[in-house]
Amino acid sequence: MMNALHRVLCVISAALLAPLAARSPESPRARLAALLAAQVGERQRVARAGVRREGVLRNQIEALKSIERGVLEREERLRTGVR
Repeated sequence: MMNALHRVLCVISAALLAPLAARSPESPRARLAALLAAQVGERQRVARAGVRREGVLRNQIEALKSIERGVLEREERLRTGVR
């Protein structure tokens, strides 16, 4: 839930900051908006990388579970003498 809210807030923040940063780059307000926009962009990039990493880890866990099931099934077959 928090990740979805964070993503929405980042998108809204970026949309609000972009026009401010583009107006007159020499003004302090525009420089602050540009800095904040860069920080929001970096947070979005980090969040996307985290989501990708989470997917990779979930796939690895599923693969390990599958291997574990196979090992347990093979051990059961060897114990009961069924091939």
